[in-house]
Amino acid sequence: MRARNAIRLAIGSLLIGCATPAAAQEGVDWSGLMMGIAHGTAMDEAARESVSSDRRTEARRPAATTSLTYRPSLERRRANYARFVAKARAQDPRGAASLEKDLSASDLIAKAAPELTRYGFRVDHVGDAYAAWWLNAWLAVRKRTDTPPIRQIAAVRAQAAEAMAAVPEIANASDAAKQEMAEANLLQSLLIGAALEHAKNDPAQLQRISDTLRQGARASGLDLGAMDLTDRGFVPRPG
Repeated sequence: MRARNAIRLAIGSLLIGCATPAAAQEGVDWSGLMMGIAHGTAMDEAARESVSSDRRTEARRPAATTSLTYRPSLERRRANYARFVAKARAQDPRGAASLEKDLSASDLIAKAAPELTRYGFRVDHVGDAYAAWWLNAWLAVRKRTDTPPIRQIAAVRAQAAEAMAAVPEIANASDAAKQEMAEANLLQSLLIGAALEHAKNDPAQLQRISDTLRQGARASGLDLGAMDLTDRGFVPRPG
């Protein structure tokens, strides 16, 4: 999916601010809910191809960002929210109902936007949204609830942008498709962050979160356990 090392929160928690999804805190199957959000979306197909099949894990020259931005639409966001809830309902009816309640009460992504901006992220940028998820998921796999240095976050943002820009299906996608990709990733990041915050004092629950995200990412070809976070972004873990 940050410069203040004193803040002991995961990236998703920082993005949430006051918009913490209750769906990740009420004992629902938050992992099923999270997977339901992504299932069948443009992000589910294109984003996994961009980073997981590429497997280039060292940040190099940042790609141009213009092809990864889109003009956000509130009407499309509402439609995306409704679509995410409908898809999540097949995975976890209780979690979907809780998420629907959250989304009806407030625009979670809009509330997260100020925190995103503080760390360089844009909600109208597909690469930034993927980077937020990537960082959050990696932290969760490592059962970490700290905040990485801003230089590492910036490196992953550049890395994700380069990988996304290299996939024509993403770079040339319509504004609607880009918004769906970005918002699916952002909502997943919020759920991961909320789940980590809720479980930070529960080692067993942190382990369950770690296992779920490791398995989910591996199913799409991304081995989060085989990479380290450095000032160059994600790199293959030695050995």
